[in-house]
Amino acid sequence: MKYIQRYTLSIATLLCLAGGTSCESLLDLTPPKSDVEENFYKSEKDMYQSLTSAYNVLTWSAPKAASGGAQNCAFEVVSEILGDCCYAGGASASDAVQTSRVDRFTMLVSDLYPEALWHKYYTGIYRCNKFFEKIDQASFEDEDLRAMYKAECHFLRAYYYFDLVRLFGNVPLILTPLTPADYAQTQAEPAVIYGQIATDLLTAINMQRADGSPAMTEAANQFDGENKGRATRDAAKALLCRVWLYYTGYYSQSELPGVSAAEMIRMVEEVADSGNYSFLANAYAKDTASGVSPLWNVANKNSSEEVFTIQYSALSKWGDWSNREGCMGNQAVILWGIRDVGSPYAAGWSFAPVAKRLFDAYDPADPRRWATIINANAAEGDNDGEGLKYTAGFQNTGYFCRKSTPLTANNAASGSRELNYPNNYPSIRWADVLLMAAEMEFRYGSQSKAFEYYAKVRERALGAGSAGSAGELTLNKILDERMLELALEGHRYWDILRQGDTYAANVLTNGEEGDFAVTWNPERRGLLPIPQYEITQSRNSLVQNPGY
Repeated sequence: MKYIQRYTLSIATLLCLAGGTSCESLLDLTPPKSDVEENFYKSEKDMYQSLTSAYNVLTWSAPKAASGGAQNCAFEVVSEILGDCCYAGGASASDAVQTSRVDRFTMLVSDLYPEALWHKYYTGIYRCNKFFEKIDQASFEDEDLRAMYKAECHFLRAYYYFDLVRLFGNVPLILTPLTPADYAQTQAEPAVIYGQIATDLLTAINMQRADGSPAMTEAANQFDGENKGRATRDAAKALLCRVWLYYTGYYSQSELPGVSAAEMIRMVEEVADSGNYSFLANAYAKDTASGVSPLWNVANKNSSEEVFTIQYSALSKWGDWSNREGCMGNQAVILWGIRDVGSPYAAGWSFAPVAKRLFDAYDPADPRRWATIINANAAEGDNDGEGLKYTAGFQNTGYFCRKSTPLTANNAASGSRELNYPNNYPSIRWADVLLMAAEMEFRYGSQSKAFEYYAKVRERALGAGSAGSAGELTLNKILDERMLELALEGHRYWDILRQGDTYAANVLTNGEEGDFAVTWNPERRGLLPIPQYEITQSRNSLVQNPGY
């Protein structure tokens, strides 16, 4: 708003100079049609806009670095490059070289990807904190709506902090808006951050309306079209379970602060067994004409399988490359695409090429192999090879992500094609919830119940009997099923890390040679560097992560 006010003053001054008349009354005018903090955050409508701004950060698939421009660091793509199923890719070894450093665990403290991710998540946290600072003083006609807004914002702050603490490990806990005088923050112990995440999610889950019913809407399918993507009580319970499993695994703890294993089992099973979700018919059917299976077709966005989904749209018709955060399209899609390929695929930038080991992990009879991976190589037997003509990028394997690949059918009618893909990102799917419930039961409850949840996912893909029997179920089978079901959705790396340092070292040091060689750095424990820019801005109150 300072820029707007200065611009108005300059125009007014020029008018005075040109006319030679007194302009005192003009200069005293409040800027017309301007929302500034002094006259905003007053009403129900204002707080809806404030909440919407907090949601908006979810869509930043190419966030800016505070000291630089937009970066191609969509969370789910970076997560897959960090993991064992994808390489860095791009046009050449010199194309976005920091992507290769992400892949090889050789990141620098000056790299802009970590800086952009730090900026993204603390922007989201700031917007949530500003909302909480103002919400209780705003005027609401419907107090139940105030409670619902607050519950949703608690979910969002937890979501942002969870991604942030997984990426960086040691981060400040900030629960109020900061001024420049407050920038000398110190990092909190990870247990404190995770405790706050649990508190925010439990607050969201337990917040009530005036009649004692839950403040949050229970499930995504209970929203109308224009409200799709809002946080729900089911989403909060599912996210809490994801946090629970990661924290206890990565930090070797018995439980998440404030949430017992028994309580976590109860909540995740409430989502799994709610009846709010069902498998899409023919979800993984091979549809070669469209180039994508029904589950990942944009025509089926917000399907019965989705618990929490980040919404994207081509309606903004965006073309401003200098403001990619203002775009409502999913810019991760263009990163996944094959270079110079023909229809039904649209040309992309060939980042995160898929490792052959993932393709080989699928049973050839598993329909998820085709639904997950494009095999651009020549057809041989039942290998789904399409023999595509395309330009090979760096670290080309011939295998590409199908779930989020750009398609000509999804090209925007106007604006920059690359910035306007409407593919949603289903952050939490019902299949994920079922497998989390299976894992929680296997570790802390009933093996027979664990098998029921596991079998739902396994047999949806491979048919009745393919899951074996309850007595044959192992934890490794559940985790392997997570890899197959959720491949290339941004979850695999975090599932590796939570199985311990020894496992991570064995899996992420790939034993390959040349451009494909990756060696795990045990001192860094999978964390990104604290951005040097942020350390400097904090007047060196932030401490760099080990190994950097």
